[in-house]
Amino acid sequence: MDYRWQVFLANLDPVVGSEQGKTRPVIIVSHEEVNQLLSVLNAVPITSRKENRNIYANEVLLKSGTAGLSQESIVLCHQIRSIDKKRLIKHLGSLEDEGTQAEVLAALSFQLGMKG
Repeated sequence: MDYRWQVFLANLDPVVGSEQGKTRPVIIVSHEEVNQLLSVLNAVPITSRKENRNIYANEVLLKSGTAGLSQESIVLCHQIRSIDKKRLIKHLGSLEDEGTQAEVLAALSFQLGMKG
């Protein structure tokens, strides 16, 4: 299976402090050739958007219905983490829009202080 840009329901517990936890959607952002070699993936958690919640430079807004998500959601690029493939519970959909993919990469670049 190709993992990059796929959205899965994943179990992110246990966590420490302010890390995103629980069972929630994640987007896999690591390169596919690496995904096929390793048992871990780089994932970015997704949370549902609360009314009037601001979207910051290290976040991306996803419209309801995107990649199998039932409500407007936010990609939390400041919470990027490596997870074992065993944490993936269910495939929800695919983030196919290249513009949105570019927004996620730009938010990750901002978060990591990378130009690009």
